[in-house]
Amino acid sequence: MFKRIRDLFGRTEPQKERPGLSFDDLPSWLDAREEEIRDNLSDATASSREAINAALERLGEAINRMEEAEGAEKVHPRLRDISRKALPQFTKSMTQILSRDLSGDPEAFYATATDILKSALKTVKGQGKYLSSLYPDEMKDVRAAIRDLGRAINPMTEAVAQAQNDRQQVEGIRELHGSLIRIREEYTATSGQAQDYAATLEEVGDEIQRVEDDLAALRLRPEYARKKETLERIQELDDAEQEVKRQATSIRTTALHVFRKAGKVATKVGGDAAAADFDRVLDAYASPLPENEDGLAGLTELMMPTTLTLIQQGDLVLKNQEEIALFSDPDTLPAELREIVHRRKEIQGQYAALQETYASLPIVIEEERLTTHLSELQREREVKGGARDRAESQQEILETSYAGEREKLHSVLADQEVEVDIPDLIPS
Repeated sequence: MFKRIRDLFGRTEPQKERPGLSFDDLPSWLDAREEEIRDNLSDATASSREAINAALERLGEAINRMEEAEGAEKVHPRLRDISRKALPQFTKSMTQILSRDLSGDPEAFYATATDILKSALKTVKGQGKYLSSLYPDEMKDVRAAIRDLGRAINPMTEAVAQAQNDRQQVEGIRELHGSLIRIREEYTATSGQAQDYAATLEEVGDEIQRVEDDLAALRLRPEYARKKETLERIQELDDAEQEVKRQATSIRTTALHVFRKAGKVATKVGGDAAAADFDRVLDAYASPLPENEDGLAGLTELMMPTTLTLIQQGDLVLKNQEEIALFSDPDTLPAELREIVHRRKEIQGQYAALQETYASLPIVIEEERLTTHLSELQREREVKGGARDRAESQQEILETSYAGEREKLHSVLADQEVEVDIPDLIPS
């Protein structure tokens, strides 16, 4: 029994069903809601505005009477004099305050009325403080009118505050609606970009596969073997040139060491002239190998007799087999130098001819074309892939933003009289 009674009293009234509204119709509803807020405020403040106008009229009449009043008789002459001097400034200030136009807009009306009240109170407390003794009845009427003005304004405060709060809610809903629309538009554009990039990447991927297949087929063709043979021969010549350079370096290093020692000995024995001859040789050996076969070899031949004489006299001692092999006679070192220069020139000529032949091979030209095209496609794939990733990342950001703004709008609309169908960002 107690359970039945508890259930009976615990029943709640069914919630009032709110009318549905489409997302696109929300701006029109907000316009109507703003108009409703204005009308409600106008109706709620009509009596207050009438009371305010009446109070201001009475206040104006009281000020007018003060300008014509004679004042109380039993007042100290000095106070009378001060009061009479203060009256014109007081009435002028009050007249100026009361001259302000009260707009028909309730909120502007309220703001103006409030300013009038504040200014009137300030003037009464300031210039009016000297007038109560000489004009007691008139100042009583002024204070009564100001008090009535304040009482008339007070009821408007709550109504204006409510209207402002309602309008802020409407504006907040309008901003959320606009934000959701902007997000949807940006998401549509970003989705389109992502799809375009994806389509381009698919096309580029297909083209890359085609080029790679063409390259693979090209490398199976019989003439590709000639290309490989030519490359191998070029590599052999390159290796041979490196070996010639190594031999040249070894010979020049050994000869340079001997000629340097010979120059020091010759300087002691033969003086500056002999030293100058060896300096020329040393400079030549320290410089790059000349193209002319007789260049370094010829200069070496000129210095060999002097050098061999120093060796034979015992003034110059050879230290190892390399030095002995090159300086045992006047012909070996020059001949070695000529052979190295000749061999290098021969190899370089063959190398240049092979390079020209290689570059003109149709298979090489085709492979270079395909390889260059493949590199361009791979760079395009990298660029477009990065752009697609950025677009997809922006989509995720927009999805998160839309969900947040949508939840805010649902929360705000929970207090309104309509149920708005907010569409999903991504259609189901």
